Formats: sequence, structure tokens, C-alpha cells
Amino acid sequence: MPGRLIQTDEHRRKVLRALLWITVCGGSFFSVFNLLHDNWLLAGLEIAYASVSLFMLTIINTTPRLPLWTTIYLLPFFSIMMVGLAQTHTIFAIFAWIQTIPIICYMLLGLRLGMCGSLLFVGIGLYVFTWRFSSESLLHNLEIVTNLGLASLTVMIFAHIYERSRLINEQRLTEKATTDALTGLPNRLKLAEVFERERAQALRNGTPLALVFLDIDHFKQINDRFGHEGGDRALQHFAEVLQQRLRQSDLLCRLGGEEFAVLLPGSTPTDALEVAESLRERLASTSLEIDGKPLQMTLSAGLAHFGEDGLILSSLMLAADKRTYAAKRAGRNRVIARDESPEIEVRHQA
Repeated sequence: MPGRLIQTDEHRRKVLRALLWITVCGGSFFSVFNLLHDNWLLAGLEIAYASVSLFMLTIINTTPRLPLWTTIYLLPFFSIMMVGLAQTHTIFAIFAWIQTIPIICYMLLGLRLGMCGSLLFVGIGLYVFTWRFSSESLLHNLEIVTNLGLASLTVMIFAHIYERSRLINEQRLTEKATTDALTGLPNRLKLAEVFERERAQALRNGTPLALVFLDIDHFKQINDRFGHEGGDRALQHFAEVLQQRLRQSDLLCRLGGEEFAVLLPGSTPTDALEVAESLRERLASTSLEIDGKPLQMTLSAGLAHFGEDGLILSSLMLAADKRTYAAKRAGRNRVIARDESPEIEVRHQA
């Protein structure tokens, strides 16, 4: 989901910014350190990489190509680690950086790519370390590799668990923020999110898209008669009944109060009118009993069509809302698909 993607991207931007600053500072320091030890290759790589990192800091907040720049950062970052580990001028303490690979991979690449990157580069690091610091004792070499391998695996497992938990919690928060607590329906925020996706598809493929605005008739009287608890039950009944008449691709949302909306991807004006009419008929024919008293509910609806009534959600909402109030003025329990004109199209219960 886009909302979740936006949150994940922002999280990864923060992580990458922190790593870039660490790279600029660390690269500058170690380049001088390696120059003093006549390690020109590693010093040159660190100076070049620190410069690249400094440039990335100027664009990372706004670039839409975050995965590309993440890859551009990580491949040289891990490769320099391997080069440093393989250099005879360096000490074995550089292996400490290898332990950061799983954390960095999972935080910047996610679960699947994080696991692949961790296994690849940690495996290379272990091989290079064993090649450089192996002794004549097979048992001693096995002990070193086992300890380093288990330590790396432990870090990777913890990084995997953390990232998985973070994604699950992020998903739960996103769902909570985009769901109406009373009816369990998506809310206005979710409607805006899904509309942007369907809008892009409609523009790209030329497919139709319609929006239906729904308003429960005489909802204030329902509250006055049955109290707010009865009003809540009426809203839940409304949501349950209408969902039964919609396709899986359709999106029924509660906008607030007694106002709802249905987004109908792939629906022509004729299709949308038929759907709205079937919803109206379904609600009118399904009564609700509250405290042993029957409640007959009806709705008024207005339609709006992508392109004809606008290209953004606010334009469609305005047009559909206007027609809904026209339906109420005309007597309620009806659907209006066009503005009041000689070509007005109205359907209502006879």
C-alpha cells in the first residue's frame, strides 16, 4: 500500500542519511590514517567514497529514486570493506565492520533483499577473513570461522526479527489510521490513497472510474428515536448491507457522520448508476430491528465521473455531493447521476 510505502521510504531515508554522515566522517578519518601507513589504494577509495556520500546527502531527502541510490551506496560500501579486509596492511579489527552488514541490509533493503545481501557479503567477508588470518592448525581455523559465523548469523537473525516486527507494526498503524473504528470500513484517508492509484490507471489505460456519494436519509431522526447507540447500529447495518452488493474491486468508505462514498474502478456512468440503484434498493428492502422496533432506512446518492466531472478527488467529491443534496431536495431515497438540466437522470423508489 502506498501509505505504508511512504512510511517505509521515510524510515529508509533516515537510516541512509545517518550512514552517509558516518561514511563521510569515517572515510575522511581512515583515509588520513591509511595515508600515514602508505596504504594508497584504500585511502583513495575512502576519499572517493566519502565524496560520493557527501553528494548523496544533498539529494537523499528529495530523490524519488531511493532504491537506486541505496544500491549505488551499498555496493561500494560493502566492496570497500572486502578490499580493506583483504589488504595486508590492515589489521583484523576491520572485521568488526562486517558485523554491521546484516543490520544495514535489512534496514535499507527490507526482508528479502536484506537476507540475500547479508548472506552474500557476510559470506564473502568470512571467506576473506579466513584466507588472511588462517593458521596451520585446522582446529584453530575451524574455531575462528565457527565463532565468527555464529556471531554474524546471530546479528542477521536479530536484524531479520526487528525488521519483520517493524513492518508488521507499521502495517497495523497504517490500517488503524485508514479504517473507521465504528463500521470497519476504510475512511477518507484510504479513499484518497486508493483514488490516486486508480486515477493513475485510468489516465494510463483510459479506463472509466466513478464515484458515488451516499447519505443516509433522516439520520438525525434515527438518533433522536433510538439514541446514539441506535444510530451507531444503524451505521453498522448500512455498511454491512451495502458491502454485500459490491465487487471486491469496489471501495466503500465512511467519510464521517452519515456520509459514505463508493469508488467504482472500471465503471461507466451507466454501470455506476446501476450499482448505486442496487445499493439504494438493497438498503430500502433490508430493515433493522432495534430494541424490538423496526427501522426502515433509505439513502440519497449522487454520482460523479472521472474526466467528465474532474480529474482529482476533490472535484469528483464536490460534484457527487452536489447531486446527493439535489436528491434530498427532490424527496430523498433516490439517485441522481447528472446535474439538474433537461438531461437530468433520476431514479427513485416509486
